[in-house]
Amino acid sequence: MKQVQRHLGFTLIELVLSLAILAMLAALAAPLFGNNESLQVDVTRRLLTSDLEYAQIIAISHPEDEIAVVIDSNGWHIANTNAPETPLLDSVTQEALVLELGEGAASSADNVVVMTNSENSMIIFDQNGGLIDFSQPVDITITSGETSTVVPVSPMTGSIQ
Repeated sequence: MKQVQRHLGFTLIELVLSLAILAMLAALAAPLFGNNESLQVDVTRRLLTSDLEYAQIIAISHPEDEIAVVIDSNGWHIANTNAPETPLLDSVTQEALVLELGEGAASSADNVVVMTNSENSMIIFDQNGGLIDFSQPVDITITSGETSTVVPVSPMTGSIQ
């Protein structure tokens, strides 16, 4: 009678397949160990750009109102300049147009500071989408730790770079 010989070990295909799976998992996990400050600044920049553009749209669609993005120590909100401390409501959801750093969509941006060189920390748009005061460009500085970026707003056109 023949004895069946058992092989105790892994085949080359099994080893290569295991290494390939580990390499894919490492590639997915690598961004988690990157520079967290730069990710926070990037998230904040994207959210701020979006809200600035949304405020421009509101200003264009409501030419009788001056619409502002009001920056404060916690984040920013979109308001009418007649009542700058009161955020406007979203026309669809009826939620206040407020973004607080470290919460909601900006939960990953909890160590970010946003500042602007505009008067009263308000970026005010006119009915054409440009800035009310087009004599001075507006710069918004976003900082997290040692990482920072500047979001310039063109005074004539309101374009955001």
